Parts: sequence; C-alpha cells; structure tokens
Amino acid sequence: MALELDELDLPHRGSTYRLAGGAPEWAITRGGTLLGHLVIKSPAGEEGEPVYTTRTLDGGEGNVFGTDWEQIVKAYLNDVDPEIAAPTTGESGASQ
Repeated sequence: MALELDELDLPHRGSTYRLAGGAPEWAITRGGTLLGHLVIKSPAGEEGEPVYTTRTLDGGEGNVFGTDWEQIVKAYLNDVDPEIAAPTTGESGASQ
C-alpha cells in the first residue's frame, strides 16, 4: 500500500508520531524530535507497489523493508524510540 500523503499522524504505543515530507522520503518525529526517516527503497517492487525501508539518524539503512510502510515505521520505532519500553515476556526466569 503506497503512502500518498505528505504529512500524517501515526499513533503507536501511546504516542503520536508524525511523518512529514513526501516521496521518496518522510521524516519520522515525536514531539518535534527527529527519530529517523521512512524512505522508498524501490518505486516498484515485485507486485508493482513501492518498497519502503527506514534510515537511521546516522544514515544507516533500517533492517526491515517491504510494502507495508506503517508496519515498517512501527517496527523501527520499537527499536529506536527510548520512550517505548522493551516488551516483557511475563517470564520471571528459568525454572529448575
């Protein structure tokens, strides 16, 4: 699914993130703080849809890419936003 808006708010894990820019690159921010970028890796993948990935603040490419830009951004945010707590598994340790 192609991202056709230049700006949008994206709710995720209790925060609202902003994507702003336009093809081929959108800045990802929370409260005015730049967290990275969503970029088009390829304008037309195997099924004719754009392929997206992320770019970190230091210019490195993210480790997830595909056509579902929203899930790619959310996965990226889980890795880079310090306000998102690490998920807990509910396990308290190994039993013996």
